[in-house]
Amino acid sequence: MGLLEKIDRRTGVMTRMADTLGADFAAAIAQRPEAVRDYRQAVMRCTGCGHEGECTAWMQSHPQAEEAPDYCRNKDILESLAKA
Repeated sequence: MGLLEKIDRRTGVMTRMADTLGADFAAAIAQRPEAVRDYRQAVMRCTGCGHEGECTAWMQSHPQAEEAPDYCRNKDILESLAKA
């Protein structure tokens, strides 16, 4: 699998985690256009994570949640966005 395919797949995983937590990157970017940098960094952190299978399984069993799993590299930013 190529890098662009991996980034695309992980963008989907991260977006699904954001939805699970109620975090809205689009709203954050609309309020602060520079937040697009935070979004890109979050995608890249997700791309480098070794927990994709665990993460996907966790999201299947947690359609909605208030907290991300402890291993989530984007836990802090996603939970912060969810509270905004």
